[in-house]
Amino acid sequence: MFKLELPKKVEVTELFARDGLQNESIFFPTEAKIWFINQITELGFPVVEVSNFSHPVYLPQFKDCEEVLKKIKRKPGTVYKCYGMTDVAMGRAAKAAAEGYGPDVLCFTFSMTDTHSLRNASRTREKYWTQIPEYVKVLHDAGIKADFAMACVYGCPLTGPVDPQIPLDDIERALEMGCDSATPCDTTGESTPLRTYNFLSKLREKFPNEDVHVGHFHDSRGMAMANYYTALLCGVEKLEFSLGQLGGQPNFIQSHTPGKGTGKNYCPSDITGNGSTEDGLVMLDEMGIETGIDIDGVLELGRILEHSLERDLRPYCTKTGRLPKKQENTNWWATPPYRGGWWAYPREK
Repeated sequence: MFKLELPKKVEVTELFARDGLQNESIFFPTEAKIWFINQITELGFPVVEVSNFSHPVYLPQFKDCEEVLKKIKRKPGTVYKCYGMTDVAMGRAAKAAAEGYGPDVLCFTFSMTDTHSLRNASRTREKYWTQIPEYVKVLHDAGIKADFAMACVYGCPLTGPVDPQIPLDDIERALEMGCDSATPCDTTGESTPLRTYNFLSKLREKFPNEDVHVGHFHDSRGMAMANYYTALLCGVEKLEFSLGQLGGQPNFIQSHTPGKGTGKNYCPSDITGNGSTEDGLVMLDEMGIETGIDIDGVLELGRILEHSLERDLRPYCTKTGRLPKKQENTNWWATPPYRGGWWAYPREK
């Protein structure tokens, strides 16, 4: 009889405050970012994305990067990550570290195709390669780990499928340059379970011990949960989700003002977003996989996010909850779904 082998425990990264918010067309208030990050931390997420050091002309959502880093309540043992991909961004991150509020990890996004690289990073891949050793040095000198975040690993929305050998070779080159880890990303929801299996099985074989085994999927075509499950079958023990299933290409218009961003929409459609934290955690829990996260608290937070953004969001389990563990209903914290009735049970203290 075939035996299903799944990890017993998974490390979950919450992407909401960085990857999740970059697609929002209205500036999410600084105090709201801080409040949600603090809640996420207290709920037990071991890794939390905080912000992005990129220029506010291109990413106005993160013009408050340093302020957020200064004001969040840090929990010992939690890893706080930021992004950036320029000399200035590296300098800002190093300065923040020197002043005592820097990130633990700084990720820079490297595309698997020149076409996407020119759109997302304004340079070719080869030009980018020449800059990475200096980025790594600046970060390491500041006591910050360098993560090689890989865009379009499973397919490029501008040019089509990507040969799995390209990201495998890129990871090897990045590690040789001193990167501490790599995060292969399904940037616009291009992957399928078969593509995911083909790449991650080769990744596990080529790099059995390196910190590169991560499942990061977007849900543009409804395949994120199937891809996460496939990643688990490949032995991946690190998954990345976003509260509210938020995320996508950095928004061109911010608070009614057109900016630069990354230009016209290059996603397969206007449906964007990372795999849902709410649905992903419920799936893991009901499969018997430990995360160390307060899942009922996350579902409550997902409902609060809908009220904060003043719109319905796509996660299922924010509305339906979890399967009851006993005969009684699962306790909620009495926050209804957005535009819903106050049907939920108060959380027992």
